[in-house]
Amino acid sequence: MKRVFQCLVQAGLVLAGAMAQAASTAPAKPNILLITADDLGFQLGCYGDAVATTPNIDRLAAEGIRFTNAYATSASCSPSRASLLTGLYPHQNGQFGLSHLGSSMRQGLPNLPALLKQEGYRTGIIGKLHVEPEGDFPFDYKKIDIEPTRDKATVRAMCDAFLSQSENRPFFLYVNLFDPHHPLLRDVDGSPKVKVDPDQVKVFPFVGVDTPALRQETADYYTCVNRLDEIMGVIMESLKAQGLERDTMVVFFSDNGPPFPRGKCTSFEAGTHVPMIARWPGRIPAGVRDQFVSAVDLLPTFLQIAQAPPLENPAGLSLWPVLENADANWRERIATELNSHEPRMINPQRTLREGRYKFVQTLLADPAFEWPVPMDAYRAVQPDAGKGDFIQIYDLENDPHEFHNLAAAPEHGATRDRLAAALNDWRRTTNDPLHDASGLKAFVLTGKDALPTEAILEVLIKKQDAAKAAGLEIPNTVTPEELDALRSR
Repeated sequence: MKRVFQCLVQAGLVLAGAMAQAASTAPAKPNILLITADDLGFQLGCYGDAVATTPNIDRLAAEGIRFTNAYATSASCSPSRASLLTGLYPHQNGQFGLSHLGSSMRQGLPNLPALLKQEGYRTGIIGKLHVEPEGDFPFDYKKIDIEPTRDKATVRAMCDAFLSQSENRPFFLYVNLFDPHHPLLRDVDGSPKVKVDPDQVKVFPFVGVDTPALRQETADYYTCVNRLDEIMGVIMESLKAQGLERDTMVVFFSDNGPPFPRGKCTSFEAGTHVPMIARWPGRIPAGVRDQFVSAVDLLPTFLQIAQAPPLENPAGLSLWPVLENADANWRERIATELNSHEPRMINPQRTLREGRYKFVQTLLADPAFEWPVPMDAYRAVQPDAGKGDFIQIYDLENDPHEFHNLAAAPEHGATRDRLAAALNDWRRTTNDPLHDASGLKAFVLTGKDALPTEAILEVLIKKQDAAKAAGLEIPNTVTPEELDALRSR
């Protein structure tokens, strides 16, 4: 792990020199456009998928940098998005689960719109925020309804409205497209033009089973990916029409992998290993990068190109050395985590990947359950206790979909020990609150007392229906006060 930190220091020195050298030609305050897809894996033509019809995303990749080893910090929407906005892992910012069901990060954390606003940027968001507290994010332009981002004309109109008012100031625009998230809609006002049928697809190999129902769902998913690409096209058209293309860095990222078994909400590669593309015409060369990069790297990257002061003790690194140089010296390992998703869906895990090997530690394991939480309390939030593996090791070169756990194999003992030590070091240096028994115990007991998802959703749906009837902005979350009232019933 010492070598990792040495690499971090070296990367920072390389970055400082590179940016100083480029200062005379770089725009003083380049625009930043961050676009996320919802639940998208590698089902894109530019990543070798033969079913998806994605010419707009493929063009972005051809004109920019396509990353092959980009990772979300967690395979759950709100924790992943909180990392994008704060540059911190979920266990650092506190966003452990879904925001609309009551989970929230710690208040007052530095975040992208706030930091860039301090540097004179005009800030905007289109689509899902899904991180609480919402008031911590000072967007000048805010359209956070989710469903409209499936409609090409609506997205184009919102982008035009924001970009047309950004002539005299640099901007940060955060666009969050809902496709290909459930429900998997096959048509929205005639989009997409290319629809996929079940006989054209195979179930994704990471799923491990094949049924007619899964083939239909896979076809519907691809159809949503095709619509996502059409909407990406209108966003790029809007940027070009405003004459802002060359002065804007565009980053395309997915919050987590596909919503299929062994994908989203898991620590498998299909859940956290995601597509990422970066394009800045005239400033970064087109190409492919194989280095390990993380969602937590985006905030320091954007601060660097905006010539803003860096944060103290950031979790990630500015990607500038990698953007400029395919052979840049970079981190050798990358970590992800899982805590919860819905309130009672507790299965905290920590992972570390080094080269071809992936190490996974499940923190709540039965019978490896040795600290003082009553077993009935544990089982109340983890009914599948004892069905998983406490330690998992996968050889991703020979087993890319992680079906063969090598943790017990004697020949992998040295790998197991090395990665276990490195993961422990990462958890310690990033102040993981579940690193000790007391924190883990508190987390379980919080889950034990959590409200059922169905009860929270009932309150949220009633709020949304009332807002629609009154013509008001649609709320996207329940408040702490509403949760307290629900508990007191």
